[in-house]
Amino acid sequence: MKMQRWPTVGFDIGGTNVRAVLLDEDGQLVGTSRRERPESPDAMVDVTVELTHQLADRIGVSVAAVGIGIAGIVDRSGVVYTSPNIPSLKSFPIRQRVADVLEIPVVADNDATTATWAEAATGAGRGYDDVLFAALGTGIGGGFVSDGEIRRGAFGFSGEIGHMIVDPSGPKCVCGRVGCWERFGSGTAFGQLAREHAARGDLPALVERAGSVEAIRGEHLSALVVEGEPGALGVLEIFGEHVAVGLNNLVNILDPSIVVIGGGLVDIGEPLIEAIRRGYQTVMVDHSVRPPLPIVAAQHGGRAGAIGAGLLAGLNDQKVDTGRLESQ
Repeated sequence: MKMQRWPTVGFDIGGTNVRAVLLDEDGQLVGTSRRERPESPDAMVDVTVELTHQLADRIGVSVAAVGIGIAGIVDRSGVVYTSPNIPSLKSFPIRQRVADVLEIPVVADNDATTATWAEAATGAGRGYDDVLFAALGTGIGGGFVSDGEIRRGAFGFSGEIGHMIVDPSGPKCVCGRVGCWERFGSGTAFGQLAREHAARGDLPALVERAGSVEAIRGEHLSALVVEGEPGALGVLEIFGEHVAVGLNNLVNILDPSIVVIGGGLVDIGEPLIEAIRRGYQTVMVDHSVRPPLPIVAAQHGGRAGAIGAGLLAGLNDQKVDTGRLESQ
């Protein structure tokens, strides 16, 4: 049995904000705070420490451990090698820096990994030992739980599912390669798909809503989908198939018992999830031998990264590798 440390504070350090949550001994949310993210890494450490003390003082507790989720490449020792949304974070040992000040255990991980754990432990994937989490936002992030354990890979870099190539002759990705899944199944791709169809004259209602083809964004299409506009629903079906192609590849490799869809696009609600389910049925293999696979919406929303970080901080068997990359 895993012993645990409570209460904990979890952080999600993003491109714009630092979100913090306080979790009690049952892993339940008992306090939240948010601050605009400062630019320098040293100031991020200061904000993390300040919010930890603020939440503890508000409830009148002593925090036992802290978890940090960051959008970027984070190794097993808690060093942020690079973060596309936070350019100032370059080979920065954020876990150690925060731990040195707070003098309590600290863990740091990729934010999609921490969000995965939140959904698997207390969210939509609760009760399943093998969970695939895919966050459809500006890009696509994700994570895996296998046999009840979060999987990080040899160096902690796993979960970059958006950069799985699904079309070798496809459009160029921000990573520099071509045909990545997130060029087809992300929120960015959702808006691009809408503009392409509007330019062909397929979506006059969308052009009217946005004012011009060039002004169309994913949120314009989302609004029409929620309203049930037929053209928008047709585009959603195509998008659902694009998402399903990547999911099918991952399911073939990982064989999860449930797929949880998170990220900003989940705000569309059940129409998106149903479109992905239908798309998955068209691309999945081995219909006759695979049991039905639940594909469901995430439950924790924008707090998932921080909640998962707090939950991971509560586990006292965290294994911190302090020199793996250097030893290879």
